Amino acid sequence: MRNTLIKFGLMTFSILGLTACQKADSLGSLPHAGDIVFTEIMPLDTADGSNWMEFYNTSDTSIQLQQCILSNKTGQILTISESLMVEPEHFAVFSSSAVESTALPPSLSQPNFDFPVDDFQLNSNETLKLLCDNRLIDQITYDVNSPEYMNITTSWQRHYRPIEASDSISNAWCYTNPLENYEYGSAKFATPGRANSFCSSIAPFIAYDNQAAVMIEGINLEATLRVAEAEMARKSATSELVIWGIRDQVITPEIARKVSELYFSNIDMLYESTPFTAIDWNHAVWHFAWAISNLYRNGDAVIKNELQLAYEDAQKRPETLDLFKYIAINYVRGERIVMGDIHTPAHEAVQKLIVAPGNAGYLNSYEEYYEKRRGPITTKAINAVYIAGKSLSDLFQ
Repeated sequence: MRNTLIKFGLMTFSILGLTACQKADSLGSLPHAGDIVFTEIMPLDTADGSNWMEFYNTSDTSIQLQQCILSNKTGQILTISESLMVEPEHFAVFSSSAVESTALPPSLSQPNFDFPVDDFQLNSNETLKLLCDNRLIDQITYDVNSPEYMNITTSWQRHYRPIEASDSISNAWCYTNPLENYEYGSAKFATPGRANSFCSSIAPFIAYDNQAAVMIEGINLEATLRVAEAEMARKSATSELVIWGIRDQVITPEIARKVSELYFSNIDMLYESTPFTAIDWNHAVWHFAWAISNLYRNGDAVIKNELQLAYEDAQKRPETLDLFKYIAINYVRGERIVMGDIHTPAHEAVQKLIVAPGNAGYLNSYEEYYEKRRGPITTKAINAVYIAGKSLSDLFQ
């Protein structure tokens, strides 16, 4: 009888223990430091009235965030009062929707966790912390300094794999500027609830306030300006790309003077320029103004004097655009200087326009440019193929 009771007790204990384990598994585990990390932040109101934070589970365990808290620098506390499970290598989006909008993607209109905008604010200068069971899981500090329109459509992103050992946005994150109507989605700039592809695949040639990182070895600026003059004569929406491609180089006063002359001789022409595939006059004017802004801000007092009038004019150009207005304002007038060729197509294009003898991929001379440049028949054929492809794509959407 005694043995039977012992066996029954052990069996009951085992069943209860198994049930407890199963219950614990169903609830998920509390995270350890670094298991859950911030991977995207939209700190200020977007045009659709939504702020958000994106988190990523870096572990191989289901994580339960119930009763974890978020804090900001102003002392506001946001408690996750309901069960919130984040599966391994999955995202969770916390969204504050000030207005209802059909333009919001499901990850924001139906986020993993929704909170009132007045209860917890993502301010422009902020430190955010995620704490679970009084343990710091992750924190991030950011400061959005841009005084212009891009304050309303700016997100910060970082790679979700591998996670950088840094709590400073300036070190491990990239600052992305969504275009009007191009804010959300897998191939767009802001990606709440999705992998952040912008930093690594879309903009591998981008730099901020780092002129040394974008110097072109062996560049011949005089020969390159001959290319610029020839490109301007074509009156194409890509004619400005030569000047844009050298906008972060160290230039002489004579080069600055010639660039200023080219700017005033051609900026108005670009409004009537011939489109090339998806590139139209909006893109051309934006990039020429951006080029002048960088050359001016990177220059010393003598360079600034040569470019002063062009710079003052370039500052006004973003407001004349039908497209890209907000991102142009940020790049032309923002506090940070956006440098480099940005993405692969631009990098490959400027290599065919910049003379840098002995530098692989670039032109060795003006004569090489002239021999290899695309002729008008080829240009028309490329445009025709592009238009036909776009028409078919639109037809079957």
